[in-house]
Amino acid sequence: MESAKPTLAVALADERLGKGWQRSRTRIRVVAVLASLTAALIVYGLFDRFRVTPGEAKPDRQLIAAVDMRVGNPAGAAERGEAKARADVEAGLLQLEVFGPATPAAKAQSLKHRYGFAWLVKGKEADALTQAHADAYNRVMQAEIERKHGREVLDQLMGERGLSPVKPKEGP
Repeated sequence: MESAKPTLAVALADERLGKGWQRSRTRIRVVAVLASLTAALIVYGLFDRFRVTPGEAKPDRQLIAAVDMRVGNPAGAAERGEAKARADVEAGLLQLEVFGPATPAAKAQSLKHRYGFAWLVKGKEADALTQAHADAYNRVMQAEIERKHGREVLDQLMGERGLSPVKPKEGP
């Protein structure tokens, strides 16, 4: 029995020191380290794939559009009216924009035949934008009618519709 004591004492001492009946843990530790490295690489790969890396924070893309503020602006409507009138003069059209009832067909035909002129009826009533467009258009057209046919013809045409001539644009 005495021989059993030393083996029991050796076994207890080995167990306290970490040696003894236990298997080597180096294999388990190697597997654990490899598994954690693999997990870290997978997470890094996912972050890289979806571009979720620190330092690359980009603001959200915003919809940016150019808005022409002249659309609802009488000054913009006047610019467009003048441009349209110049284009019509170059095309050889003489016409004035008016609001209200249309000119009778016989009278319109007579004006077209005699002066090459037509009334362009834009509607029954004008709002601020359409009136600004018509005034600018008519200013350019009246100058052209006066140049081609004289002031008397312009006054006669304007008097038929009960209109007064639009004042020429002042300033630069």
